[in-house]
Amino acid sequence: MQRPPCIALLAAALFLLHSILGAKPNFLIILTDDQGWGDVSFHGNEVVDTPNLNRLAKESIELNQFHAAAVCAPTRASLMTGKQFLRAGVWGVHGGRDYLDLGETTLAQRLQKAGYRTGFAGKWHLGKTDAYLPWSRGFDDGWTQLNLYHHQDPHIDYNGRELRPRGWTVEILTDYALEWMTRESNQPFFFYLAHPYIHEPYFAPQPLIDKYIVKGLSESFATLCAMTEHLDEEIGRLLSEMERTRILKNTIVIFLGDNGPIGNPWNLPHLTEEEMAKRNPQGWKGMKGNLTENGTRVPAFVRWPDHFLPGISDQLADITDITPTVLDLAGVRFKESEFDGISLKPLLMGQVENLDTPNRYYANHEYDTHTRTQRELYTFFEDRDAMQVENQMLAMRKGDWKIYQGWNEPELYNIAEDPREQDDLSKEYPEVKERLLAEMRTWWTNEVYANPISYRMPIYPLPDEKGRKIELHGCAPTAIHGNVRQGNLFSHDWSQPGDGITWTVDVPSVGTYRVAFQVNHVKSPALLKLETDSGTLEFSAGANGFHEAGKLTLNKGKMDITLKLTNSSKIGVVDGLFLTRID
Repeated sequence: MQRPPCIALLAAALFLLHSILGAKPNFLIILTDDQGWGDVSFHGNEVVDTPNLNRLAKESIELNQFHAAAVCAPTRASLMTGKQFLRAGVWGVHGGRDYLDLGETTLAQRLQKAGYRTGFAGKWHLGKTDAYLPWSRGFDDGWTQLNLYHHQDPHIDYNGRELRPRGWTVEILTDYALEWMTRESNQPFFFYLAHPYIHEPYFAPQPLIDKYIVKGLSESFATLCAMTEHLDEEIGRLLSEMERTRILKNTIVIFLGDNGPIGNPWNLPHLTEEEMAKRNPQGWKGMKGNLTENGTRVPAFVRWPDHFLPGISDQLADITDITPTVLDLAGVRFKESEFDGISLKPLLMGQVENLDTPNRYYANHEYDTHTRTQRELYTFFEDRDAMQVENQMLAMRKGDWKIYQGWNEPELYNIAEDPREQDDLSKEYPEVKERLLAEMRTWWTNEVYANPISYRMPIYPLPDEKGRKIELHGCAPTAIHGNVRQGNLFSHDWSQPGDGITWTVDVPSVGTYRVAFQVNHVKSPALLKLETDSGTLEFSAGANGFHEAGKLTLNKGKMDITLKLTNSSKIGVVDGLFLTRID
């Protein structure tokens, strides 16, 4: 990216003047879901129309080599912390693996402390209960979608209160963002808008679907393209209204995808290889979930009128860079050692052409031990201590070199010369391969495996406020007993006495809680027992649904809560346990 010296000096002077006058910039981060690098028309996709994103990219600095994590929640963990996601307590997408550790400080908390008002709307995916939700993690206001991937009539948690708006989710979230950002305030703002589009299932307004059907696309591909265009329309509406209300001029807009594309909707036939290729005109290897280029390289651009000169940068950048970059642009001090990423401010301001970057580390949400293969995504993880570094799916970028370790032999690529990752250079450069492999494995061993918060199930802080309710999710236990199996959003296969799960909770003070639970696929009456350090509670379930179980007084401190069957029964699904503070 070339920037004339006079323009660079002018941009730096303007930034300094704004800083002196105290006019801190606003920030708007837009994160989309499963929108790969090739899911926009300006990257060579000849099928979909994205005029508003085309314009935004043209007015921005495009980070042409920007990488996220390979899947949803890990990207969001890195975005909010500036850390590689495994070091922030997140290690998967569901099944209890998507709870951002409560000891982590988020970007919102840092900006809030620096005098910013902070807002969020959309797919949070960093924890599903009070202490983990946005309004507990630094956001003044948080509209969190509870029923993920419902693209119409979303269930929204607004600061602990449930809302049931009607309409298209992408439009509702845009409305929330606009209403919030245009409020009168003397404070600068930070708003994080995380759209669930274009994640499956595939749904979109019928007129847009028809537009692509007429072009000869299959129903699946036409619906996906319609979703993408619908998203583009809403981003256009958002930016136009911000421009009309004059808040866009001093707002730094950061647009990002969260991982590569995938084409397997549950509600329509899967996309064909030919259709997926049209979403990948660059011909990169892989898709969402892979550590190859098309799994992690995503669209990314940053816009700030009169400060950033639009252009394309081939600087290697990473999702962990966003937190330090935003803090630097906001004038918030931080220690570089706090983050795995770096500030891109000098690059964005035109002060440098390239930045020296640290090693970039990537990992899949699958993992192995030497005792049992853990490739089923939601198999309960019982043997963390049995993990061995050589069995993990990892990748590392060091400059142009990329070392990749999967289920087969490690591979070595030069991405600058071979972005399609077709030519494994392991045999030509064995010494480079071994050196980089050792470096990557040392990082995982020392920075991830030795980290006490990695690969751990969440702890649930119970509410201290009278009337507040918390759900202990059936998918996120710290232990499983008997025949029970863990699922992505629940536990299942409860059938024999002793079958059960254990959660770890943190009780803020001695108090009494009303206990309830939710079960489904009940085939015969079940007797259950709840065991805690403070006492036990016995109850029954004879039908599907929500059941009251009684009251229980809990002592202060961390403890285990175990729910077990005490008779032979058939419960297909245990969704969760609900505890409401009553005294």
